[in-house]
Amino acid sequence: MATLDRLERLTDLVLVLLDARRPRTLEEIAAAVPGYPASHAARRQAFERDKRILRDEGIPVVTEPVEGPEQYGYRIDPDAFYLPDLELEPDEQAALYLAVAGVQLGDPSGRDALAKLGAWGVAQAHTVAQVDAPEALVPLFDAVRSQAEVRFSYRDVARIVAPATLEFRGGRWYLAGWDRERAAPRTYRVDRIDSRVAAGLPGSGTVPEGYPGHDAALDPWRDDEEAEQVLVRVDAVEGPRVAAEVGERAVVERTASGSVLLRLGVSSFDVLRSWVLGLLDHAEVVGPPQSRAAVVSWLEEIGAGVPASQAGVPASQAGVPASQAGVPASQAGVPERAPAGPAAAPTGRVAGPAPGQRRPPSRQPGSAASARLRRLLAIVAWLAEAGEVPIAELSSRFDMSPGEVVQELELAACCGVPPYTPDTLLEIVVSDDAVRASLPRELARPRRLTPAEGLALAASARTILAVPGADRDGALARALGKLEALLGDGRRLVIRIDAPPLLDEVKAFAAAGEQVAIVYHSASTDETTERVVEPLEVLSLDGHWYLDAYCHRAEGVRRFRVDRIRRARPIGRPVTARLAGHAGAGAFVPGPGAEKATLELRGDARWVADSVPVLAREEGPGAAVRVVLAVGGRAWLERILLQAGPRARVLAPPELADAGPKAATRLLRSRYR
Repeated sequence: MATLDRLERLTDLVLVLLDARRPRTLEEIAAAVPGYPASHAARRQAFERDKRILRDEGIPVVTEPVEGPEQYGYRIDPDAFYLPDLELEPDEQAALYLAVAGVQLGDPSGRDALAKLGAWGVAQAHTVAQVDAPEALVPLFDAVRSQAEVRFSYRDVARIVAPATLEFRGGRWYLAGWDRERAAPRTYRVDRIDSRVAAGLPGSGTVPEGYPGHDAALDPWRDDEEAEQVLVRVDAVEGPRVAAEVGERAVVERTASGSVLLRLGVSSFDVLRSWVLGLLDHAEVVGPPQSRAAVVSWLEEIGAGVPASQAGVPASQAGVPASQAGVPASQAGVPERAPAGPAAAPTGRVAGPAPGQRRPPSRQPGSAASARLRRLLAIVAWLAEAGEVPIAELSSRFDMSPGEVVQELELAACCGVPPYTPDTLLEIVVSDDAVRASLPRELARPRRLTPAEGLALAASARTILAVPGADRDGALARALGKLEALLGDGRRLVIRIDAPPLLDEVKAFAAAGEQVAIVYHSASTDETTERVVEPLEVLSLDGHWYLDAYCHRAEGVRRFRVDRIRRARPIGRPVTARLAGHAGAGAFVPGPGAEKATLELRGDARWVADSVPVLAREEGPGAAVRVVLAVGGRAWLERILLQAGPRARVLAPPELADAGPKAATRLLRSRYR
């Protein structure tokens, strides 16, 4: 006997439980839904897996007590299954769809949400912003909107928190709330949560009366404990940019040359040290004495390091196998951020997915059957609305081949409710080139959103509204207001995208199609240069604004951080045809002058392997990991090595083996002695 496709069983289960007027016991469900095992234990196990998939997909399977030996029954409440009519106007629909298309969250949940609202095949748009979502974000979002207490481990310490807000700032997500154990407001960086988030019942996490709120981690080094005041001096080269980054309230003193003295509240000194060292010779910790001494000790330990070329490691043998070291630069991954104040990604050629190409899903609810069920329910809802549709249109709308469309719909035509006679099955007829359906209008109603989908819609809309110049009273704001009437208080989800001083001018030049002369300080080379560029687009990635442009000096497309542009002026010439066809990007790819370097990383320096573009990676001896990086400039490599510390060393090439020790010694002489 042929095995029943699990998708058919899941679809029948949804229809049977949705049709139930009273809770159905497991025995009744097994009798009504084909495909469950005969053994009671195996049947229970199979049903629990199916129930978990349905709930992960946002399908509310309700468990209720019943009389009899089984004690519990199950059903799907239609009012909880279907989404109330949002009453979106056409311009509000379009604005919401474009927000999802223009914001990359690293997850397909936004498009899945739009599919439930009937918007498969959304028109493509240039990426406006990239706001990656850590794994813990979705359950935290669900807890924040339902005011549920959360429990998790943070830096290996158990925490119990009444959540107040989720905030995106400076490329990071933060949870602010009331720590039950400490009886005080605390802020936690979401990507540092090192366990699953367990949420209590709705309403169990209400913050106490008089909760003062918390300015959710204005700085990456200010974490969840009491802050120590540290003085940092930044020179005229980086002073104006850094002052704009940390805020005027941190500035203690300015000099006529442009240098600044900052007072920073620090609870995570390791992160502050990394941030300061990322500024190379342009910054130093002035006080208190113990903080300055800690930086000196760190630099001395790096400066005393033995380069690989002097440690008996032949350069030809250093690093990963030759078969991996030759990975093309075009396969370099999307750069992530270091846990402790990362160096900037190397400026290089820009590449990324073609418009509309999705990233692999980061969530893992159940199995492939889960994704198929999600898609099939969306197809059925659309057919219930449309009636008859060409197969080619279905194929394009749902990103499937015509053969897949036919296969899934022939399966759906076998689904329904007992006794599975023609009048109780889904009436779907597939011909050579079209699909005709006569389905209950009820099935055309959009389904409730999962927490991940709700987060994706809300975060996308709030990100667009946070972009400087956005119409905060326009169609998108109205659509968001209607959406948040279902999702909960929108003030609990905060998106902040900082606007560097020249952002408006750079945007205007890009819109006008003018060539621009800029003065730019490069993080890769630590040099300030004058360039003529032809703007392509301006976009926000992980909390920073970038200009993609053809650079005449480099003779290629380059990505420039807008806050590192010192001056910009149009030169009265239009952009040229060489810019045609630019597709935008979400990743840095090394430029043609990049050099490969092999690093060995141990202990707490291993973050480098997960936080910067890596061409190849291999676990080395002991607890070490060896990686191949594309180095666009020595200054960029120095930042990485100074931040990673004495447990990172360059194995190859020989001319870069002493980059870390030399940089540490130079900083000690120029800044600390």
